[in-house]
Amino acid sequence: MRLELLLAIIVTLLFNESTMATSSWIQRADFGSVGRHRGMGIAIGNKGYMGLGHYNGAGPNIILKDWWQFDPSTNSWTQKADYVGNNGNGNYAVLSFGMEKHGFVGGGQIGSSTEFYKYDPLTNNWSQAANLPTVAMNTEGFVIGTKGYYMDGSSVYEYDAQLDVWTTKNNAPFSISIWPATFTVDGKGYVKTSSSFWEYKPASDQWIARAPFPGLSTGGAVGFHQSNKGYIVSGYAGSLGNVNSETWEFNPATNTWLAQTEFYGSSRRFSSGFTIGNKAYIGTGTNGTNFNDFWEFDALAGLSEMFDPNKFKCFPNPATNFVNFQSENLSDFQVQVFNLKGELLNHSETQSNSLRITRNNLTSGTYIYKVVSEGKIVYSNKLIFQ
Repeated sequence: MRLELLLAIIVTLLFNESTMATSSWIQRADFGSVGRHRGMGIAIGNKGYMGLGHYNGAGPNIILKDWWQFDPSTNSWTQKADYVGNNGNGNYAVLSFGMEKHGFVGGGQIGSSTEFYKYDPLTNNWSQAANLPTVAMNTEGFVIGTKGYYMDGSSVYEYDAQLDVWTTKNNAPFSISIWPATFTVDGKGYVKTSSSFWEYKPASDQWIARAPFPGLSTGGAVGFHQSNKGYIVSGYAGSLGNVNSETWEFNPATNTWLAQTEFYGSSRRFSSGFTIGNKAYIGTGTNGTNFNDFWEFDALAGLSEMFDPNKFKCFPNPATNFVNFQSENLSDFQVQVFNLKGELLNHSETQSNSLRITRNNLTSGTYIYKVVSEGKIVYSNKLIFQ
């Protein structure tokens, strides 16, 4: 048995089944334009930006160039100046960096170019930046301060946004696969490529192998950070059609992975995400259908000390006519059922340790249930009626 596989099994056993945590997904205003995948998402200051990408289901390959700003304070999208790369025709599978004052986008699947552009949100203007050192596509970079990093094979490149120059760093001790996932925590970069997982220390230009990724995703996942931890969401496992909704949290302090509440939206690959302050967001992506929904992730929802997820059951799920809820350590709790727009559809409570909710007029689809005890939400997860 390969050492990496053995370590992954050990990590999964130790940090998945026995310590699964809860967190919260909140649906926000849909992305401002059509559904797509292989687009990009970055944060610049206190705003988020998404755009580009393509869709090609049952028709020609539609390449997109639109560029949208998300304002979390108003939960709204505003269209900005179109991306100017690839002769103004747009692109997908690009490399992108988001920094405090500017965004950077370049490369991509179309044109095999090394073009690289800087976006200024104050002037809503694109300008040419120093060309990429290689053609960058189907990859994700990460940002540390005013410097961006990406890999091509085992080669590592650093972009200094203040000087507008690229520098070649020492080769990594591994070679990256397509569609990795990345994030930055406390001044260090992290790269997941298949199940391999690495930490980059810019001060010493050094890579360190970390606990391998224990989840299903081998590619096409979203990476972001929140509250000094990193997260990997969704993606595909082996084949493009084998998508999932997993959410995994990595704690650099303990070098451990922890399973979080699964993504509430449809399983998908090739989504885009970013972090603004202490909030993380993902949207778009595909499972054959191109999505334009948009979600906020709250890792701090937390479990109440009174609640043990290993002693709570929701079954059958998926359900047909009814669903049962049972708790071994809560004798008095409520269950609230919401649709994906956050509208309350059902509210039931018990004076014992179990209750049953009947389907009534709920249509087939995905819902969210929340467990409430002593006036507090102590757990939430997905509920599916077939």
